Amino acid sequence: MNKTAPPTKQADTIVHHGTRLRHARLVKGYTLKQLSDIVDCSESMLSKLENSRLSPSLAMLHRIAAALDVAVPDLLIQEGDYSPSDGVTLFPPDRFMASAGDDSVQVAFSRILPLSRTGLLQVNILHIQPGAEQLRSLTHEGEEFLFVMEGTLDVIIEDRVHRVSAESGIHFTSTLMHRYANNGDTVARAFWVNTPPTM
Repeated sequence: MNKTAPPTKQADTIVHHGTRLRHARLVKGYTLKQLSDIVDCSESMLSKLENSRLSPSLAMLHRIAAALDVAVPDLLIQEGDYSPSDGVTLFPPDRFMASAGDDSVQVAFSRILPLSRTGLLQVNILHIQPGAEQLRSLTHEGEEFLFVMEGTLDVIIEDRVHRVSAESGIHFTSTLMHRYANNGDTVARAFWVNTPPTM
């Protein structure tokens, strides 16, 4: 009788990469073909990376990270990275109040969580410049909550626009097609939580 071997730590890591790579590509708005042309590899290889059937080389990760405007460590969070020994983490006020830092970036995320590969929450501060929008809709497992801290954020869910003003929030199921836009005159900043982590 054949027994299935338990997943190795390496296999767990590959699965983690696949989820993050796919979400980062979708956020950037690239198709598999477009990204494969940029990083000089086949669509088949990218598909295997995103579906956790292949472990990327470090050189390939660097090319993909550069193409998707993310840092390699963001694609490679390992179990235990940044994790406090007692399970408690305190965040200073400036961790939440800092801006994206570069006004030329139209849509940006400042990552707060996850602190480790095993975290169940993903928390970011979403920064969207006036007139900017996420061009491509996303859909994935999980649920999301946004609390708008500054400005006004349009959350487009299944082609319906939900305008969320400062000090207001919105919750929705992530399997619904969704994207974000800022049709106001000032920068919109939102505290964005979703689970499970997808980026």
